[in-house]
Amino acid sequence: MAVSTMKPLQSIAATAALAFGALLATVTAASAAREKPPVVAIADRGAPVENVSIETYGFVKPEVAMRYLALHKGDPLTQSGVDRDYHNLVTLGGVRTRLQISRDAATGGVMLHWIVMGKWLEPTDHPFYADQPLSFPIEGLGWIASSPQLDDSGSQVSSVSQLALRADLLRLVYTRPISVDPHGGRESDLIADIIQGRGVFRQSAPVAVNVFSWFSGAEALYLNRGTDGNQYEIGLREGRSTSDHSTYITAPSIYETFYRPSRTNALEFGFSHACLVPPTQWHPPYCDMQYRVEAFDGFGGFGATNEYQLYIADIARYFRVGQSTFVLHGGIYRTGGVVASSGLICATGLHGYAKGTCGTDANVVQGEYRFADAQPGNVKFFLFEEAASSRVREGSQYFAPPNFVWRTDTGGGIMYKGVRLDLAYGNQGGRLTYELQGQLF
Repeated sequence: MAVSTMKPLQSIAATAALAFGALLATVTAASAAREKPPVVAIADRGAPVENVSIETYGFVKPEVAMRYLALHKGDPLTQSGVDRDYHNLVTLGGVRTRLQISRDAATGGVMLHWIVMGKWLEPTDHPFYADQPLSFPIEGLGWIASSPQLDDSGSQVSSVSQLALRADLLRLVYTRPISVDPHGGRESDLIADIIQGRGVFRQSAPVAVNVFSWFSGAEALYLNRGTDGNQYEIGLREGRSTSDHSTYITAPSIYETFYRPSRTNALEFGFSHACLVPPTQWHPPYCDMQYRVEAFDGFGGFGATNEYQLYIADIARYFRVGQSTFVLHGGIYRTGGVVASSGLICATGLHGYAKGTCGTDANVVQGEYRFADAQPGNVKFFLFEEAASSRVREGSQYFAPPNFVWRTDTGGGIMYKGVRLDLAYGNQGGRLTYELQGQLF
């Protein structure tokens, strides 16, 4: 996300966002650092559990929290059992928790008292591999506001916002857990949500202009996720979009939404594996690999203006180099059929170009060296090299060629308490960008 030095208002907004982001990142990092499974005293291991009680704060109901616990009265107390219940509550239940263990000297049994808190309002860094449901990454600042749990199954309404200088996302989400397997560490949910978003295609030819687009839609999904970081979803989405300028791309693979809004109906399937540790620990042995595959089939009919297919494959691989980390990240984005111009596919994460690398298909490859990121400290340094390409299927214009056109850049960055500044140089010169830790890879 570029921080403009030419327009005072944008500079002020960017500075305020950085300061606000620093505060949010500090709070998030501090919270994540406090969360870890409790340690069971050696003297208590193997003792029979005589009682399990739950004390809740925030939006959580005790009956809902109990669904995530596998240790009950009569079970022997084990460290693995406590670890399992802790991860169920934190990863699946989305709450923060701690455990008090007391011993009855007369019977030799133990009593477990879980203290569980679900925050009404908390920041989100919009993680690419762990979104629920999955969506494209948007750098910026955002909040999740949650309602009280509506019933004993944990049904809930939440609003999700992600705001940036050019792209924004707003979601109203209803989630209903339909099954929880505390022994296997898995949960299945039904999700219904309403989506409003704004995107931008930064066009450089035939005229230099930001082509803004607006999207609205609704979807219903089945989501299954586990404490191993694996999740998959299938769903049905209906969406409408329009643009404020023409892209001037004339190709059989493009439906121009400036002249007529698009309406699409799509089946969706997605699978992802995320590292369930804070981004400060995205390195071996805590995190080796994150990946995601997703497919959409815009099947047409029911008033749809165009039919299309979209396929996404994205992976980040982490290699330990002493106390530092080398990361390889790659993404492949492919489409078929006729794609709405408001939904052009862009290679995400390319730092050195203000103009988007967008088309009907795109690729991105990035290599990044993170200096001493395994050591504690508020300041971290980075070096990176990256390349991205795009094309327009059946395109014939010089600014929308049918073959992949590659762009490369080189740069470095510095991060303070989770807020990162990068300076990258490509063939268009230098560019300064910022993001919060964990938003991409």
